[in-house]
Amino acid sequence: MEAIAQERSNHSPIRLTTMPLPAGRWQHAKRLPANRRIAPGESEDGRALNFRLVFHLVAFFLGLSSLVQAANFEVVTNDGIAFIQIPAGAFTMGTSEAQRASLAEQKAWTRFENCELPAHTVKISKPFLIGEFEITQKQWEAVMGKNPSAFKDENHPIDSVSWDEVQKFVEKLNAKNGARYRLPTEAEWEYCCRAGSTNLFGSGTNDVTIKAESLGDFAWFRPNSENRTHPVGEKKPNAWGLYDMHGNVWEWCQDWYASDYYAKVPEKDPLNTAPSTERVFRGGSWFLDWQNLRAAFRSGNLPGFKSQYVGFRLARDLDL
Repeated sequence: MEAIAQERSNHSPIRLTTMPLPAGRWQHAKRLPANRRIAPGESEDGRALNFRLVFHLVAFFLGLSSLVQAANFEVVTNDGIAFIQIPAGAFTMGTSEAQRASLAEQKAWTRFENCELPAHTVKISKPFLIGEFEITQKQWEAVMGKNPSAFKDENHPIDSVSWDEVQKFVEKLNAKNGARYRLPTEAEWEYCCRAGSTNLFGSGTNDVTIKAESLGDFAWFRPNSENRTHPVGEKKPNAWGLYDMHGNVWEWCQDWYASDYYAKVPEKDPLNTAPSTERVFRGGSWFLDWQNLRAAFRSGNLPGFKSQYVGFRLARDLDL
């Protein structure tokens, strides 16, 4: 492994530390309603596996690039990348005062987390697509021609890529067919992570609340990661069908980072375009503890920063 690195940014004190088609769980191409029960003997990974795998393989090898719209929370594949269609909506972004007080009691809150305050209403005015999985090393190499990851495996998330390099990846992918791929905004990312919930980590399927005690079912992080990334999609998805929103690798967002942004953020479709020093990333990584994987936890680094902890997932605008 590369030399020990320090996972931190100027505003978030993180402790010193000591890589297509995913090989993990597959779900129905037509996603099951959240309250739909699995029949006896039926498996989400069984009969649906072959159909879903063929669906993605055909799309990948035929190079299907046209934007096929889906119903809300269903899967659509563009350029060999699986996306979930996310509807417009409103949610509470940030950390509530009650949550802050509780975290402080657990010694899981410092002055650096004040950037998550105040909690505020955000409205996402248009539906959009977001990656079902983090971008894999195979997908990155197919576009960029090389793989810079520290933990090399084609089904692992790409790591060690800067925000600037991600923009080049997006430009090349868009140039293929005039698509509108991009990074998600910080607000879109948290909207998707919460998946309709106001708790610390969001919701799993069937409205199951994700808690610190059950986080290992949904995330690769310090207690279970064995100090490395893992193949995308091996853990459970959240209520909107998105995998690895917590842990595995941090995910770059489009926004510039500002610690006081929430004091002045617009309600509708916020995107911090005011030039600053750092770009935002979200979600935590394989090296961090539960408190750093919360849906509201904010961090970031220089646009040229590269780390074995940092990757991304794509978003795409819909042609409405």
